[in-house]
Amino acid sequence: MLGALVSKLTGVQLPRSLKPTDATLRFVKPAELRLDLVLQGGRRRWVLVELQRSVDPAKRRRWPLAASLLFGQTGALGDVVVITARRAVARWAERVACVRTRLGTVLQLKPVVLHLGAAESEALLDDRHPELALFAAWAMQHRHGPGARAVVERAFELTERLPRALRRAQQRAILSVLSERMLELLREASMNPDKIPETPAARKLRLFLEAQGRKKGRAEGEARGRQDALLTLLRARGLSPSQDDEARIRACADAAKLDRWIARAATATTIREALGATRRAGA
Repeated sequence: MLGALVSKLTGVQLPRSLKPTDATLRFVKPAELRLDLVLQGGRRRWVLVELQRSVDPAKRRRWPLAASLLFGQTGALGDVVVITARRAVARWAERVACVRTRLGTVLQLKPVVLHLGAAESEALLDDRHPELALFAAWAMQHRHGPGARAVVERAFELTERLPRALRRAQQRAILSVLSERMLELLREASMNPDKIPETPAARKLRLFLEAQGRKKGRAEGEARGRQDALLTLLRARGLSPSQDDEARIRACADAAKLDRWIARAATATTIREALGATRRAGA
């Protein structure tokens, strides 16, 4: 009967395989979603944050599901904020979580997309908020030209204004989010200061690179740098990683996951918030 009604009024035929079933919907398996950052204020205010480096088709399902779970728990709609340094990814993020059936049902979640392009990166290099310099540097992860290098140098210069405990942690974090190609260009510039005029910011960066002595292989060194940055940032914020926490961090060679942990650590109040819950054996 429903099929005939729908067909008569819309011209669309429902699949003949549809049969009546139990109308009570049950969650057979608990849903577990790992997001980059979840912020909650009281019982009814929440924000989900994703650092999106590239297109990920799975987010079509995950973002609406995550928002629905919190909407169901709190009874209030919060925000889903997507931060990306790529314009194409920003355009994709705005429309990926929208699905439509032939009959016309639409399920859509439109997140707040923050594209950190050249203009936005310049705005983040704010003397009054040196902590935002980390995001300006993060936005340079896919860029390698003189302009990108200038942003990184300026980010280092602003980082010098942070309290001593946070300064070195942010310096390490900045290096950890840069591409290997950018790091190589910075090393080359630091080894040949006579070929390129050295600004005060570039000198600070050179001295820091020399002090770090990043001599390890590309993949291993990149992961190790992120691990060191994460541990330093956690301790600088007054959090104390246990031996198990440190072992978990050291065992992680996934650059994207380490970047997510670093982003969480910037605002987390506990180690669990920064790293998320450990997976149980067999889970």
